[in-house]
Amino acid sequence: MIQEQAFDPQSGAPLTEERHYPGSYRIGVRTPIPHPLSNWTSSREGALTNGELRSAQQGLLGYFRRIHRLVREPDPALDRAAALALKRLKAGPNTIDALTWYALAEYLARQGYWVAWMLDHVNARCPHCASRVKFRPAVDRLEAVCASAPMDHGAVDEAIRERVAEMYEAAFDDTIEEFRVL
Repeated sequence: MIQEQAFDPQSGAPLTEERHYPGSYRIGVRTPIPHPLSNWTSSREGALTNGELRSAQQGLLGYFRRIHRLVREPDPALDRAAALALKRLKAGPNTIDALTWYALAEYLARQGYWVAWMLDHVNARCPHCASRVKFRPAVDRLEAVCASAPMDHGAVDEAIRERVAEMYEAAFDDTIEEFRVL
């Protein structure tokens, strides 16, 4: 993921606050910090990143473990369930981390785990172009709208739910009649 939740896409390790501007970079990039809950390898030493829209399975799992430990006590059963679910979700069409994160939250909720905390650690993305979304008032709720192409993509709430449902159903051979998380 990128923005506030940025992490190393290969290991899931957190990033330094210090930014580097190598070569012609106009936007500073950061280096990953070794972390015991991430899949750290020496190849990540000195890597430069601000996160990615699409991370490796191990990167997203490392992020999940780190964030979970910030909000809850360690739960090995939850870690195993998340690892299995991510393996299955990442085996499907490669999609942006935010949608994978929502599908993971839906799967874990259906397995009986409390996952409301997961929604605080993701930024919604447009399923059409992967840009940020902004929220505007709608009748009795806020509506997610593509920030880059509001006229072309408009409200993307339903498109997000549809894409997450497609991912979930492809990975777990189960249909979603009603979301428990979104």
